[in-house]
Amino acid sequence: MRTRILTPATAALVMLMGSAMAPSSASADASALFKQLAGSWHGAGELVLEDGTRQQLSCNGYYVLKSESHGLSIVSRCSSADEKFEFRSLVSENGSDISGEWEERTYHATGKVSGSAKDTTIDLSFSGTIEGKISIALTGQTHSVNVSAAAGTGIKGLSISLPRS
Repeated sequence: MRTRILTPATAALVMLMGSAMAPSSASADASALFKQLAGSWHGAGELVLEDGTRQQLSCNGYYVLKSESHGLSIVSRCSSADEKFEFRSLVSENGSDISGEWEERTYHATGKVSGSAKDTTIDLSFSGTIEGKISIALTGQTHSVNVSAAAGTGIKGLSISLPRS
């Protein structure tokens, strides 16, 4: 019998990084970022729980432009040694502002994400089943995602590097 180590809040955090996998450009126009993101990405990283436990992650992200590049449909699938997660999100942009909703299908978790793009970074806040902040930075054909969660969720944070596949 497999023991579930991750809680619904942890699964939501792992999947939230999918909603934030948008690399940025020198432009503050988020639609340009959405265009750069369209396609497939694969990467690895680490989830750190509040008790210090670390779990290695492998993730695939698939992104499709919507609404004439002002929207982005995101499907992310991540797994650790014991877990598998599926995240779906639809985000939209208004200039440098980004907002949307997310859903994690394994644990039926939902929430909202909002923030802005500037230079080569995106800074987002997320709410719903879990709350916290996400920072995304683009370097060449790889983007990094760093997530910090509110205290008391059982999760300290997440970091992942995603090259284009």
